[in-house]
Amino acid sequence: MQLVDWLSSHAKVEDINKERFGLELKSEQEIKEWNNDIENRYKKNQGDLNAKALEACSKRLGIPSNYINNRVLCEAINYFISEGDTDKADILFAKAIGNGSSEAIYLLSLFHTQSNGNIEESLDLYEQVSMLPPFITLADGVTTIPNSRVTDSIYLTASFYFNGIGKERDVPKAIEFYNKGIELENEKCIRDLGLLYIEGVGVEKDIEKGLDLLKRGSELGDPVSKFNYGMLLFNDSPIEGFKYMQEAADLGVEEAQNKVKFYRPTIEKILLQSNIMVEEELLEKQKRNNNKNNNNKKDNKNKSSTSNKSSTSSSPSSNKKSNDFVIIKESEAPKNIVEKPKNRIVDDCEDVD
Repeated sequence: MQLVDWLSSHAKVEDINKERFGLELKSEQEIKEWNNDIENRYKKNQGDLNAKALEACSKRLGIPSNYINNRVLCEAINYFISEGDTDKADILFAKAIGNGSSEAIYLLSLFHTQSNGNIEESLDLYEQVSMLPPFITLADGVTTIPNSRVTDSIYLTASFYFNGIGKERDVPKAIEFYNKGIELENEKCIRDLGLLYIEGVGVEKDIEKGLDLLKRGSELGDPVSKFNYGMLLFNDSPIEGFKYMQEAADLGVEEAQNKVKFYRPTIEKILLQSNIMVEEELLEKQKRNNNKNNNNKKDNKNKSSTSNKSSTSSSPSSNKKSNDFVIIKESEAPKNIVEKPKNRIVDDCEDVD
């Protein structure tokens, strides 16, 4: 399917910031057709989307046409960079940035970082994007969509300042950007600031606040948050901590995969011991209930014999709850391990949203 057809009739609001607008290409032929479409659009309109299709999509979804077209240009930029055609990419960069595209500025800063190592200029560009409005309001005046790559730029700006990349290290400035990202629910900002609170770096040490932030990052789906939160829980709550480590492992965190493999036998022993204790507790409770029922039957029989009347009685049910608590001491519990922000750039968002 061509991009024009997809945007005019099928794309949804939530697809606009996704790679290829959420269109899944399942075969080599489909990918080839997509790439040819980009090449043809560049020849005809220098990358711009057909005006009729642009208007139809904008009207149907309520998204500003300028924003949609900038996304189209950025998809083309990614393609030409992957093909090594930097001349065409530069032309589209200038065009999209001139149209106010936050994503184009972000891609240019990423390009500077990865191609020519111009870190200082990259930081300036990331910081420029981080100052742009984080959301685009749709035609209904209520619905919003993320202004593509603004929150990613906030996170990278914070990381650059924290690690002293491109400029002198400035931890207070980094924390300022982390907090800005937290307000926008950026899971990486939430995670990194949580780790800083746990270690007391640049902020007053507050383990409870740090754990709350890591849990929040975990709930937003950040794999590294899940791993660190699980490790920190493990000492006091091994079962719950292991659950978060397993989730991180399933999401591809290599260190989490190693820890899960190492601690699985310990968890299995804890679960087995817990099951045995629960079974013993249930058997003991059943035994107590049986004894009580037998005593009730004897009492009723004696009463019947004394009054020479036949009666039927039912044994009352016990509402007493067990007050037995099982305390499991885990001598093999790991020490709290946290992952500090690394001095490197990782663009780990494949999709644009």
